[in-house]
Amino acid sequence: MSLAELKQGAERLTPAERRHLTAHLVALDRKSDPGFKRRLAQKIDDKTPGRWIVLEDAEKRLRK
Repeated sequence: MSLAELKQGAERLTPAERRHLTAHLVALDRKSDPGFKRRLAQKIDDKTPGRWIVLEDAEKRLRK
């Protein structure tokens, strides 16, 4: 299947299906990125209060 065919197929997806496809592609990129886990661990381990947000704010941002 060519890239053009994949793009055409993606155009026929519902918005929810496109979001699932996007999440899948992002996950594939992260899986193949050798530094992703290290960078994520650094962010998680960062105790600087100014770099963290409360859960409610994160949920609001994700709903947009």
